Amino acid sequence: MVVVQNKKILRSLLGFAFFSLLAPHLTNAQISSVWAVGDGEKIFRNDLNHSDKQGNHIWNSEKIKLIGLYNEVLAFQIITEIGNDSVRNVELVLDAPIHRKSGKIIGGSTLKYGPGGSIDLFSQHYLNVKEEESTPPAWFYGSEKAAPEKMTGWIPDALIPSNALPGRGGFPMDVGPLRNQGFWVDIYLPRDKNFPDGVYESKVKIIEEGKVIKEIPLEITLLPEYLKEQNPSTVWVFTSGLQDYYPDMSQEQLDKMIKFMGHRHRIEITGGFKANNSAFNKKVMEEYRPYLDGSAYSPANGYYGPGQGVGEKLFPIGMYGGNVMGDTKEEVQMQADLWVNWFDENSPKTVYFRYLIDEPTEEKHAWVNERGKWIDSNPGVGKKLPLFTTTHFQQPLEGSIDIWAAFNGVELKDLDASRKNGGDYWFYNGNRPRYGSVILEGEAVDLRVNSWILYKYGINTHFIWHGTHWKHNGQGPKRLLHQNIFENPVSYLGGGSFGNGDGILFYPGHMPYYPNESRGINEIIPSIRLKNIRRGQQDAVIMAMAEEKVGKNKVLKIINKVVPKALSEVSMEEPVPWSEDGDDYEKVREELLKLL
Repeated sequence: MVVVQNKKILRSLLGFAFFSLLAPHLTNAQISSVWAVGDGEKIFRNDLNHSDKQGNHIWNSEKIKLIGLYNEVLAFQIITEIGNDSVRNVELVLDAPIHRKSGKIIGGSTLKYGPGGSIDLFSQHYLNVKEEESTPPAWFYGSEKAAPEKMTGWIPDALIPSNALPGRGGFPMDVGPLRNQGFWVDIYLPRDKNFPDGVYESKVKIIEEGKVIKEIPLEITLLPEYLKEQNPSTVWVFTSGLQDYYPDMSQEQLDKMIKFMGHRHRIEITGGFKANNSAFNKKVMEEYRPYLDGSAYSPANGYYGPGQGVGEKLFPIGMYGGNVMGDTKEEVQMQADLWVNWFDENSPKTVYFRYLIDEPTEEKHAWVNERGKWIDSNPGVGKKLPLFTTTHFQQPLEGSIDIWAAFNGVELKDLDASRKNGGDYWFYNGNRPRYGSVILEGEAVDLRVNSWILYKYGINTHFIWHGTHWKHNGQGPKRLLHQNIFENPVSYLGGGSFGNGDGILFYPGHMPYYPNESRGINEIIPSIRLKNIRRGQQDAVIMAMAEEKVGKNKVLKIINKVVPKALSEVSMEEPVPWSEDGDDYEKVREELLKLL
C-alpha cells in the first residue's frame, strides 16, 4: 500500500506545469484545459491541479481508452477547468461509438438501455463541506488514521441528467470562474451479440455557445465475453418517502422508477414498500411477486438493461423493528405461518426474514429471546421464519437471531457459528478502515471496494440503511423536516450536526420543498457513490466469471494486490489497508478480464 500512496504523491509533485506541456491547445481561453479520468475518483471543484490530469489509466493526455464486456456499463469523467472568467452555454456531446469494421453503432437507438446499448450524460453537482461540518469518526471511520484524505471543499456527488433544466445542471450550463466542472458519461455496452466485438471509436466534444471548442478521441474495446446478469452477492438499499416529492406520480410508477434505477445499478431496493411494511396480505404479495420472479425487470414491463429477467434475492418483513406481525405469541406464529407458506409456494429461493429489531441494546436481549422462542415453538411451518437484526454476532442472542448485519464489519471468527443452522452474517453502512464508508467525503472507491470485500470473504450481503434520506431523521432538532440536500451536505442530525451525505445515494429530480433546487424532471437522480456501487458489483461478477475459469485462489491472489485485508482482519485504529486509488482497481480488473 505504500507504493500506492507514494504514486499519488509523485503525481502531485509533477505539478501543473508538466500537464500544460502535454495539453492540446484549446480554442477558447476561458476553458483552460479539458481532461479525462475514470469513475474511481472524485475531482473536487476547487482542485485545479489534480494529479490524474497528467495521465491516468484511461487517459494518456490525448485519447480515452476503455475496455469492457457485453452487458457491462462503463463510465468516465470529463473535467473542464475554467479560467479567470465565467463561461456560458457549455455542454458535452458524445458521438455514438462506431465499430471500426462493421459500422455498427452503440446507442444508436432511442431505447434507453436497449439491446444495442445506450449513452447517458450528466453534469456533476458539488456540495461544500466546511471545516466545522466535516464528518467525525464513530460510525463512519475508526480514527483519524482511517479518515478520507480530503474532508473539506466542494465535493461532487449528484449527477444531473443532461435533460434537466438549463441553469440547474441540465445542458447547456453556465460555469463560474476558477473552478472545475465535471461531466459524467455512462456507456452501456450492447447485450446483443449481433453487435460485433472489437474496437468502437467516438469523439467527446465540449461545446460552448454552440461551437465545438474541444474534441477528445474515445476508443472502446468490446471483448467477446458477456457479463452475467446475476450478481454473486447482494447490495441491499432501503428507500422511502418518494411520494412527497412526486405527487403527480402513482405509487406503482414510483415503485417502478426507484426499483428500475436500483436494478440497473445492480442493487436491490427493498424494505420501503407496502409489501414489506404490513401484515401478510396475499393480494399485496401477488402484486409484488413480479419483482421476486424477475418478470417486472423485463422488456414487456418496460425494463431494459443489466439484470434483465433476474428477480430480487432478498425480502425483509418489516423494517427497523416495525410491528407488522403482532404483539402476542399467537399473532406472531399465525403471521409466520402465512409468510413461510407463501414463500415456500411462490418464491422459495428468496432470502426472506423478519427484521425484528434495529441495533438492540443489552436491555432488549430478553425481549429478542422471547420473540425467538415464539418462532422456535411454532407447531407450524412458521418455525422456519428467520429473524434479522443489525448488530454483531453475540452469543446471548445466538439461539434467537438467524441473520446478523454489523455496522463495524463482519467478525470473521464468528462467521461459521453465525451460519450454523442456515443463518448468515452481513455488514451494513460503512466503516473505514474495515470497509468503505458511505459518507460524502469518502473516496469514490469506498463504495466500489465493498463488493470486492464481499467476494473476497464470501459475505453474501451489504446493507445500506437508506438511499433517499431526504427528510431529517427523527432524533434531531430538525426532526423529519425536508432537507435541502442539493445545498447542505449535512444529512444526519442527532445530538449534533454530522454525517455528510449519509443515507443519500439518490437525489430528487423534482423538489417541491426548495423550488430553486428543482431540476424540473420526474426522475430519480443518481450519484457518484451509486455509480461506484455498480462498478464494484460488476467487478464482482467478473471475479466470479474468472473463478469459473481458473479457481478462486488465483482470483484472490490478483485482487489481494489492492485489497490485502479488510473486515475484522483490520483494527479500527489502523489506516485503510485497501487501495484508495481508482486506477489500481482498473488495472486489477483488466488482469481479471484477461483470464476470461
